[in-house]
Amino acid sequence: MYTIFCVATVLLVAFTLLPLWRHEAWWVRALDFPRLQLSLIALMLLALELILLDLSQPSTWALFVFAVLPFIYQAWWIVPYTRLFPVEVKPAIVVDGQRTIRIMTANVLTPNRNAEALLELVRTHTPDILVTLESDAWWQERLDALEPDYPYTIKCPQSL
Repeated sequence: MYTIFCVATVLLVAFTLLPLWRHEAWWVRALDFPRLQLSLIALMLLALELILLDLSQPSTWALFVFAVLPFIYQAWWIVPYTRLFPVEVKPAIVVDGQRTIRIMTANVLTPNRNAEALLELVRTHTPDILVTLESDAWWQERLDALEPDYPYTIKCPQSL
């Protein structure tokens, strides 16, 4: 049982420390995102260690400390985005339709060829600004149909 907790704790520590390494590999950078999941795993691991391990052993307490540290580190990243911290952006008091800007962003994904669905969404929601991501020359040709309604454009289609 102790070995299982050791392996789990080592993995938790590794998953917490890997993003500190400034390596650009996706498998390293991906660990910047599951902070909530890692903190919940650490919390469950801590609870199980308290329940199932012999607390009279110094090695259990060492293992417990090594599981607490990743929890504290992950919580340090999460807590500012909870209700425990003050809101930094003040809410709009008066909603005036004439003074708002609607922005639509669409990651069209170059292999996707369902342009009509995007054009319909744009016609339905009439955003003031439309931003497409991962669009290529094919997408640009289809989006040119919107130019009468959107005369001011910056076009940067991806090349294949």
